[in-house]
Amino acid sequence: MSQSNFLSFKDRKSLLNRTYPFVKLIWVFMVALGLFTFKTPISGAVLFSLILLMTLTAGKIHFMEILRSGFIVFGLGFILMIFHFFIDPGTTVFSFGFLKISDYGLIQGPVFFFRLSVIVLASFLLIWTTDTRDLMTSLVKVGMPYRYAFTIFLALRFLPLIQKEVEAVKAAHSIRGRTTGSGLGHRIKLWQRYVFTILVNGIRKAEITADALECRAFGYKDKRTYLKDVHFKKTDILLPLITGILLFLLIYMEHTSWRALFGV
Repeated sequence: MSQSNFLSFKDRKSLLNRTYPFVKLIWVFMVALGLFTFKTPISGAVLFSLILLMTLTAGKIHFMEILRSGFIVFGLGFILMIFHFFIDPGTTVFSFGFLKISDYGLIQGPVFFFRLSVIVLASFLLIWTTDTRDLMTSLVKVGMPYRYAFTIFLALRFLPLIQKEVEAVKAAHSIRGRTTGSGLGHRIKLWQRYVFTILVNGIRKAEITADALECRAFGYKDKRTYLKDVHFKKTDILLPLITGILLFLLIYMEHTSWRALFGV
């Protein structure tokens, strides 16, 4: 798989490919809500390990594919962790000149790292294992107006296209000038050009899409039919059920022992 399509849907006939799309969306929200109740890094680390294992086995996503999206999954969480090392109050443990790392920051840094990384990884797992068209159909089936469901569909549909756009613009700039081995200031200017070009292309594509929808009388009728239908199975409920039990156990462990261990 090339790096240019790491945000696209992967039909591997996996267990998660067969899971009802709306159930997977609920699962992502459950994971996010659970993470915001955690006060120690242990719970986040356990949940991160389980979702990573789930991505490799139930989602059949290769480890190298996860690594290719590593900067987004792990990098942003790492930056947030470093930020909390220095910004959180508490007793100073290490100091580098005017920069000081507090004991409370050493606890909160990993908490926020796992909080952000797990949410991003769970969201990526939803994107990797869910056809956006199936997700739109499932949202309509649970009562969402199809105009709003189609908006979500378009947003997810454009993600891999924007990524490909970035790669194309970078390649075009590489041909025209020096993009590697240059200084930080030059790279910032390059990214300003990338963002401007992508914004202009995005607006142009949005106008083309709007015209296409108008030409096809989108929204003329209240009900909409679909060529491919999705069906909820009783076994689909296992995903949120098992996740709920796991979150309950982690929250229980936090309140009974882990919080006392970290003194939070």
